[in-house]
Amino acid sequence: MKVIPMSAEPKARVLVADDHEHVREALAMMLRGDGYEVMLCASPQEAVSAVERQSFDIALLDMNYQRDSTSGIEGLGLIEQLRKSDSSLPIVALTAWGNVELAVKAMTMGANDFIEKPWRNQALLEKVGLLTERARATRSSQKITEFEQQDARKLQRRIVPARHVTVGDIEVYGESVPAGVVGGDYFGVWQPTSDALHLCIADVSGKGTPGALIAAMLYASVSTLSASGSSPDLILREVEHRLHEQLSDSHYVTIVYAVLDLNTRTLAYVNAGHCPPLLLHPDGKVECLAPTRSILGLGLQDGFEVKRIRLQPGDRLALYTDGITEAASDSSGEFGIERLAQALLSAESSDPKAQHCTVVSQARAHANGNFGDDATLVLAAIGQGA
Repeated sequence: MKVIPMSAEPKARVLVADDHEHVREALAMMLRGDGYEVMLCASPQEAVSAVERQSFDIALLDMNYQRDSTSGIEGLGLIEQLRKSDSSLPIVALTAWGNVELAVKAMTMGANDFIEKPWRNQALLEKVGLLTERARATRSSQKITEFEQQDARKLQRRIVPARHVTVGDIEVYGESVPAGVVGGDYFGVWQPTSDALHLCIADVSGKGTPGALIAAMLYASVSTLSASGSSPDLILREVEHRLHEQLSDSHYVTIVYAVLDLNTRTLAYVNAGHCPPLLLHPDGKVECLAPTRSILGLGLQDGFEVKRIRLQPGDRLALYTDGITEAASDSSGEFGIERLAQALLSAESSDPKAQHCTVVSQARAHANGNFGDDATLVLAAIGQGA
């Protein structure tokens, strides 16, 4: 392995792999004369080792490293290995003149272009310049995208952080798993007054950034309004009013907003078209808290009917989005409400955080390891001393 030193800032860093020394030296001389920094490798193993240690802007690879062989099998294997190490590295295959079949195989394996031996210096330099310029633009764009995704993830964690709240003998745990970098699910847990605990879960239609932006506006509205300690109907009426301009025909919000009176253990809630929360009793009975009105975003004409239910010692409440129940596999269909209820009823631990982990793991496994939609689950446990 030989590095050709450069006296000035190089145009780019080029990896050259060829088992013929005179070929390597000829390429190095030409590239160095045009302002490139060059690393020379005599074997596929040297080339793989070089790429694992440092980055290059382009690689020129011979296809044949065995004497009296034109199959190119070692060169094709080298392309495959380099692609695993650096998926964005431009690769130019060096093939014998007239070996079109091998050139096509090289392109299929991941080469960006090919040059026939003997090459024309100007044509090769033009190709190297074009490919390195494109690669740098692509890598720059990828870095920008990575920074944007990091910012989006930070925003997502601020909007929908995992929550673990204990108020007396009532314990609540909630967490959201976005299907992409950002998600359109939202949940919140607040205690605006000493005698009330507010719970909210919502799902904005659509995935990705558009849904996440509406979820961010929903967060701003609900978190502010919850501080007032108002009833669920008044809070959601104001939320719908604030979001009315942002909720076009293509976007809507399903939401459950509930207020638990800590003195009487009465749960007052409005379910605007959302998945029915499950109320699980110690005897194994399960109740569904069905929608009380239509979704947000179809107009301001619907009222906000408040339902009330008295929670008993040992009761558990599960609020979730359809990313949980619609987690699907080809063989068994959707995870569904029944599996969700069964997972909660059969959970070994009574701790909401442990139950959350159990349910999400089962739903993800049911969907072969990947949620197709944002998946959010909030669990509340009423202590036996209530």
